[in-house]
Amino acid sequence: MFLQDASALEREAAEMGDMIMSIKCGESDTTSGLGSCPTTSQAVDRWVAAGGTVFFGETSELTGGEHLIADRCIDDACRDLFQLTYDNYIKVIESTGANLLGSQPTQGNIAGGLTTIEEKALGNIAKTGSVPVVGVLKPAEEPDPKKKGLYFMDSSSAAAECVTLMAAAGAVIHLFPTGQGNVIGNPIIPVLKLTANTKTANSMKEHIDLDVSGLLRYEYDLVKAGDMMMDVIYKTVNGRLCTAEVMGHREFTFTKLYISA
Repeated sequence: MFLQDASALEREAAEMGDMIMSIKCGESDTTSGLGSCPTTSQAVDRWVAAGGTVFFGETSELTGGEHLIADRCIDDACRDLFQLTYDNYIKVIESTGANLLGSQPTQGNIAGGLTTIEEKALGNIAKTGSVPVVGVLKPAEEPDPKKKGLYFMDSSSAAAECVTLMAAAGAVIHLFPTGQGNVIGNPIIPVLKLTANTKTANSMKEHIDLDVSGLLRYEYDLVKAGDMMMDVIYKTVNGRLCTAEVMGHREFTFTKLYISA
């Protein structure tokens, strides 16, 4: 029934301010923090400057850098809610006997050259741009339509769950910077994957929408990489299929009965 209703919709002209973009990275390595995440930050800043809204999350993967996000909150109320949300998430993790501080990230991250969760957090935060955080959302919570800008969403770092939550909250396009490559897609929202890892760009080119490895070879600067990212975004919102859609990747999952890091 939903598919039938959707088939009757007609395309309408829209501005960036009318649309919500979301961001989440995966299979991070050293090139993520140096290239693909900073390129994503260019898109975030431009989207917000044009009056749009952006979601970011991955609560546990802010560990060691959470203070950087707190410092960017627009006011005390936003800062206090962010800190409370983060602290509560960490309490749940620590109740299992785990301690993320100083811990190793995933095996894939280790293979990619990352050494600690704090190092991974800095790459994660690098993609959020330089704009203020205007609000804090619960999983899948819609933002205030009268308050545009960058929102933090309390969410898992698991790719399929995180993207699903953000799509449920109204995001219509998702940027997914990756280091060693990830094939994640979604049945509702186009997931654009970009990488600055030359090996990934060559070996997984059918899964990559944008190769910004030229950044690390000094072939162009970050502003140019941002231009390239925006070009892919414009083409996608105007009907271009992203690689995940072409390859038939439609991964999604609802939040479990318990939260996951």
